[in-house]
Amino acid sequence: MRAALCRLARRLNRSGQAAVELALVLPVILLLAIGMLEFARAWNLHQALTDAVREGARRAVLAGPSATDPVDSVYAPIWRYMAQAGYNPTFVAMGVCNPGTVNCSSTSRPAPGSNWKVHGELVTVEASFPYRFFILRNRAITMKSSLTVRNE
Repeated sequence: MRAALCRLARRLNRSGQAAVELALVLPVILLLAIGMLEFARAWNLHQALTDAVREGARRAVLAGPSATDPVDSVYAPIWRYMAQAGYNPTFVAMGVCNPGTVNCSSTSRPAPGSNWKVHGELVTVEASFPYRFFILRNRAITMKSSLTVRNE
């Protein structure tokens, strides 16, 4: 009889065990789920930025035969790609320059007389976009993408 009472007492003492285990494991599971979502959002931004820079670089080498061609023909597809991906294109810092230039981004323009449209010369197109973490609103990292191509 005493053994039966001991078993009954042990069974009754386990009633909160599942709740305690859930309380210990749930933060870890939520952290993993939110981390996967943040990584997916960052990967999506990186892919959109890479595609936008690729299209801008294609336009940079095919825009025309002279260095007087507008650089806006390079920036327009970058803006369009970022807008189609659901990002605000006003936050994109873009640049077109020759390799070796110190600062190519921040919506920079090629220097007057530069060889950004000379046949056979290299052109670099860069873009950057601030990525804000969903759970840390005030923290941001800058995602960057660049591509160097040769003028045809």
